[in-house]
Amino acid sequence: MTFIDIVIIIAVLFIAAFAVEMILIKVLNIPIRESRFINDQHKKRYKQFLIIYGVVMLVMFIFYILQMIIVFIPLTLVILYPVLSALVDMVMEIKYAPENRRYIISISNIAVYISFLVMLFTTDLFGLVG
Repeated sequence: MTFIDIVIIIAVLFIAAFAVEMILIKVLNIPIRESRFINDQHKKRYKQFLIIYGVVMLVMFIFYILQMIIVFIPLTLVILYPVLSALVDMVMEIKYAPENRRYIISISNIAVYISFLVMLFTTDLFGLVG
């Protein structure tokens, strides 16, 4: 698998999530988000998530370098980031802004990401591995 294959896979994932988001915005008449964060609490939780995610990635990479773990799939960790990020957004949107229904888009993004992950692993990365 080449770098271009990985970039194409990730690009298709984000294009699919963007398309689903635009369709839901039009169909359900959900307002478009003006800013990335709902409030300061959301910004604080997102920064905490980024720090924890970065530390976990670094620790797993170090364990892989030291040969303490055998399996290290960076593509999985890269694709898990949007799932976990959307999960943080969903919790904050449900908790602090349920009236604008943006959490529906976060839930649909999580579904798109998980279904894409399942497709990747059941098809051996769309036939690129093996």
